[in-house]
Amino acid sequence: MKKIEIIPLKNFPHIKQKVNIGDEIVKCIKRNKITIKENDIFVIAHKIISISEGRTVELSDIRVSSKAKTLSKIVEKDPRIIQLIINESKELIKINPKFILTRDKYGVIAANAGVDQSNISGDEKALLLPRNANKSAKEISIKILDEFDINTSIIISDSVGRPWRNGLTQIAIGSYGLPSVVSYNIDLYGNELFDTDVPVIDELSSAGGLLMIKNLGIPVVIIRGYNYSFIKKGIKKLIRSREDDIFSKIT
Repeated sequence: MKKIEIIPLKNFPHIKQKVNIGDEIVKCIKRNKITIKENDIFVIAHKIISISEGRTVELSDIRVSSKAKTLSKIVEKDPRIIQLIINESKELIKINPKFILTRDKYGVIAANAGVDQSNISGDEKALLLPRNANKSAKEISIKILDEFDINTSIIISDSVGRPWRNGLTQIAIGSYGLPSVVSYNIDLYGNELFDTDVPVIDELSSAGGLLMIKNLGIPVVIIRGYNYSFIKKGIKKLIRSREDDIFSKIT
């Protein structure tokens, strides 16, 4: 590995429901006159996937439960948003006046189960995470392969907070084509290493996030130069079990 490049796909169109994201990426590659190379990695903001797959919800369609009404008195959010958070969660871990810490249906622990109202038009709408981000990633990879006859990997990312650290960072919520984790067994001096697993798709997501400027409309970037072997698999082994999670043991 000599160097890693991060290339933004500029002038990406505004996405509407039922638009094929793979097709739009191919068109944007051609507009930007970018030559795709073997094992290029595309980092894609989940919002364009969610919008295209119809994961936009009209708040007027939400039936609010008594539980959501009760929680909305604690959390400074519309009870309809609270209901969506409940619907998208396996578990409500912590409730405070600003957000609800959740374990969502995919096992990811984050604020509000990924329910979001930013970067979508209209105050009466909310956006949910893709139903199957691994499947979405695979479909986009296959589309690029069909068009250019080149294997590329796809990471679908979302922004999350971290325990005891300010700010948001990008993590992978779905992928296809590259290993999720790289494990190291020995260090530079031959010493045995324990539990040294690097979540490379999260690190690549964060790297891509450097150019996915929120107010410039860049939802897709290409990372080039990272050395890996292409695999026909999606994200796995990133959700830590309760037994191994030190934060769940803190009282």
